[in-house]
Parts: sequence; structure tokens; C-alpha cells
Amino acid sequence: MLKKLRLDENSRVFLDTTFILPFFQLDIAVEAFSLKEFKDFLIRATEIHVSELSIFEAKAKIFRLSKKNAAYTYALRSFGENLAMLREDEKIIFHPYTKADDVYFNLISSMNQNLDSFDIIILAQASNIGLLITEDKEILGLRQQEKFKKEPFLGKLLIKRWKELIRT
Repeated sequence: MLKKLRLDENSRVFLDTTFILPFFQLDIAVEAFSLKEFKDFLIRATEIHVSELSIFEAKAKIFRLSKKNAAYTYALRSFGENLAMLREDEKIIFHPYTKADDVYFNLISSMNQNLDSFDIIILAQASNIGLLITEDKEILGLRQQEKFKKEPFLGKLLIKRWKELIRT
């Protein structure tokens, strides 16, 4: 059951790469994660935002796994079909890397945070959405930093782990 953070009719959520993996037939090892609760959560969202970067990361992960374990071959072969279904869903909005994202990238990177470039891109693209769901420790660590919280552009972004969204 969803916790205090309720999704209302204007709710938008940005999913970090981890949370798009189930769409591509990969299980995720996230504390308290259940596919049913995840589906319920997404049904309540009015918009589901995803970075194009996450699509590339998901494909690379499945490719890497399929080289080690043949059980992932079906997921690799089905990737394009699954992607096509996501792109057809009007609720799902894909973010290509834009000039505005680059401006935000430069702003975030100038803050001397311990983030890699992929983390910075996700933050830049999620910043105007309102809610980012991630399990990335570096991104989650920003929530404690005054510099991040006081930045007008970034301070309004809610960054949540999955377990923070559900009743335990």
C-alpha cells in the first residue's frame, strides 16, 4: 500500500534506470519492491518520465547479462518489442538530451558533487518533473546536502527510494 506520498491527478514521476528494467523483463533487487505495487503506483501517475539514456543503459545491461547467462537471451530479443510498447503508451514520456538539459548538467556538475555523468543527466532531466524514484546512493545522498537543497532549480525535486513510497 502506498505511504503518505500520494499520487494525485497531476502527479508526474521520473524513473531512474533501475525502475525501467521490469519493463524489459528484468527483475530488480530493490528493498520492499513488488511488481504489483509498482504497477499500482504507475497507474496513479499521470505522467511517467524516462531518460533516453536509461533505455541505452537497460539494453547494455541485458546484453551484458545475456553474454553470461543464456536465460537473458529472450529479454534481449524482446527488447525492441517492449520498447515499442512503452513508446506507444501516452503516459510515458521519453527525454532526449537537450540544450536545456546541458545547461542543467553544467549547473549540477559545477556543484562538485560525487556524481558520474549519467547521474547528472538523470538529475538534469528529472529536475522539472517533481519526483525522481531512484536507488542510486550518490543521487540519494544529495538530499542531505544544503548546497543542493538551496539551489532553486534542484531544491524542489523530491528524490525518493522505493521503500519510502510504500508502507513497511
